[in-house]
Amino acid sequence: DGVDRVGVDIRGDTKVVGFETMKVEGSDGRRRGEKDKISKVICLNQISGEEFALEADEVVFAVGAAALNGITRNSPQLCEYEEFRRFTNLRGTSVLATRVYLDRKIKIPYSANACFGFDEGIGMTMFDISTLHSNPNHNKSKQADDDDDRQSTTGSIIEVDYYHANPLLVQSDEAIIRKVKNDLDTILGTSSQNANIVDAAIVRLPNAVNWYFPGSHSSMPDVQSTSLSNVYFAGDLVKTNHGSWSQEKAFVTGMEAANLILRRRKDYGIISLGEEELHVEIGRKAVKLFKELLLFGRQLNEDGNGAGALPLLGDFLR
Repeated sequence: DGVDRVGVDIRGDTKVVGFETMKVEGSDGRRRGEKDKISKVICLNQISGEEFALEADEVVFAVGAAALNGITRNSPQLCEYEEFRRFTNLRGTSVLATRVYLDRKIKIPYSANACFGFDEGIGMTMFDISTLHSNPNHNKSKQADDDDDRQSTTGSIIEVDYYHANPLLVQSDEAIIRKVKNDLDTILGTSSQNANIVDAAIVRLPNAVNWYFPGSHSSMPDVQSTSLSNVYFAGDLVKTNHGSWSQEKAFVTGMEAANLILRRRKDYGIISLGEEELHVEIGRKAVKLFKELLLFGRQLNEDGNGAGALPLLGDFLR
């Protein structure tokens, strides 16, 4: 209701299928620093099959890596720009999200846990939903209320999510539930082994989460496009100096994009993070120094005959 009151028109069952661009004509405009812009966004209603165009004043790409990659690859107009061609390097990774409802209370030391070691190349997180939703200061969502309704006074609700999980997505629901229970039994021991699953929810999310791999940062977008004057980006994929991450970063970059559209300071109304803790700052400087030494050694090897040059990291791994 809130977005309706401010004039937002949400088009359900609609996807973007193309763009029209308006190019700066002549060398005078280029010299003045003018840029091309997106003039229309071409959309398709997937129910009626109707294709229509939306006139575009400003365009915000609030999408993940896989979606941005796909939108670019399917748009000859966007592929004209080197900035957008870089986005085809970006990709997503798959997530398997599960939630199990147990018939007894399980003691879990921490409400949020990162785990690994069960499957090669697959990471996982485990959340004690019962504890997270029992916080009296927690602003409960509808999902939290639903969970409360399904949880008995002696039961536990645990969420287990698997990342880089393509091999798991193809399994049946029954096989996935068995795996989740076996993994919980290994992690939590006897208390979990004595409990039974009375209900479960499974969500498969192929290529739905941004995959941050070595070198991906150089292909990530800035908040404002460098090639199209009325294009902006929002999400945890976007480069920003704020220092936040994940959902918080998506929120921050959304505010930054809105500020730029409204011709305000990019950081207007955004609370900056505090200074880094000492051990984080020391680690950051140590990594930077290590990279500089590696680069210096590589340059010496390339400029001379290699005599007396610093060894490369690969020399230690041979």
